[in-house]
Amino acid sequence: MNGDLETIYTELLQMKDELQSKLFEYASFRSPAEHVTLNEVKTTTLLYHIKEELQDVSLAIAKIEQGTYGICEATGDVIPLEQMSILPTARTADDFLYHKQYEKKAFTPYPYESTDSHFEAFHM
Repeated sequence: MNGDLETIYTELLQMKDELQSKLFEYASFRSPAEHVTLNEVKTTTLLYHIKEELQDVSLAIAKIEQGTYGICEATGDVIPLEQMSILPTARTADDFLYHKQYEKKAFTPYPYESTDSHFEAFHM
């Protein structure tokens, strides 16, 4: 295993441990109640997302162990490790599109940036 892949593997193992701990923590403190409270709905939603993330992390770990990590499930093309280090649970090259869209929006300035106050026209 090369250095970059080993770093990703170590991070994934750490993520797996953290997610399992969170899952245990949230699942252990659920109170059985006759009616569902808003807090229980939030906890259930959180548990669902933790389980999904844990499944993605476990799949990525298995792929590293099997030698198929970083191969796009849609096209079979190799995804560069530099990209995989950004999103280590990526399964296809398309998984990076959202990240690129977010980056593009995050650095796009507002349609107009003016130092003039909009209120000055009303106070003259």
